[in-house]
Amino acid sequence: MSTVWYGILGLVFVLYFALGGLDQGVAMLLPTMRGDGERRAALNAIGPMFLGNEVWVVGAAGVLIAAFPRLEGELFGAAYPAVVAAVLGLAGLVAGVQLRGRGTRRGGFDVLIAGSGLTLAAAWGLVFGVLLHGAPIGADGHVHGLAPFADPMVWLTALANVLLVLAHGSTFLRRRAVRLHLVAGAVAAVTVAGWWVAAPEGIRNPLAGTVLGLACAAAVVAGGFLRRPGAAFAATAVACALPVVAAASALFPAVLASTLDPGATVTVDGAAAGDDALRLLTLGAAPLLPVLVAVQAAGWWLFRRRTSLYW
Repeated sequence: MSTVWYGILGLVFVLYFALGGLDQGVAMLLPTMRGDGERRAALNAIGPMFLGNEVWVVGAAGVLIAAFPRLEGELFGAAYPAVVAAVLGLAGLVAGVQLRGRGTRRGGFDVLIAGSGLTLAAAWGLVFGVLLHGAPIGADGHVHGLAPFADPMVWLTALANVLLVLAHGSTFLRRRAVRLHLVAGAVAAVTVAGWWVAAPEGIRNPLAGTVLGLACAAAVVAGGFLRRPGAAFAATAVACALPVVAAASALFPAVLASTLDPGATVTVDGAAAGDDALRLLTLGAAPLLPVLVAVQAAGWWLFRRRTSLYW
């Protein structure tokens, strides 16, 4: 049961990074646009799906807290600065997009939106880095200190995620930026190679993680060359989602490795709530997942013409 819910958690995060990454990428691109009209058109393009895209992070947090309480506690402790930055970035992004059109002075909101998008993308990249690096979990089962943030690979992972979502947003707006896609692919590939060389003890399946990481790099590069907009957007969406699958596959069956005591490593089974709680979640929450997916798909379908107005 715990493995099933771990898969559900991964699916929800995959949807968030593919869809929420789009919002972050468009937000970061605002400073590169000329005039209020172009910026307003870009935000209007994502407007109908914006809150639907962001709702997945709420669902992911709910599943994490309810189904994997120990992982939630230790991961938030190990990556506390990044988690706080992600929460602030998410709040700033939502508030900025919602409030921008209500005033005449929009420059400040544009800065808030772009800064929040950058903060959110970098923060999630740092969380990925902490997961791959491992956390200083002692024999008492709790995190002691913020040692992972001293590792340059954690920060390189954050940079790679920022570039991935930038390329994703650029593809959605059909702003051909082949150089950006090449740089994003190169940084992603270097990041994968760096983790391969560093070989943290928590990475139990390095081949699976490496293959999926290189697939991520290839997908973002392909997004810059594909001429069909739908195919290019699908490629960058896959590139934004693959880090979730790559990190989970590299660590499984662990979810958060201990750098102090291998016996303190948090596994899927050890992080999960009890069987009774998981059964209750299966009955009460699991049926909502296909409903949310259907509503999201319907939203994209209904507003497909509106998004094309930007182009």
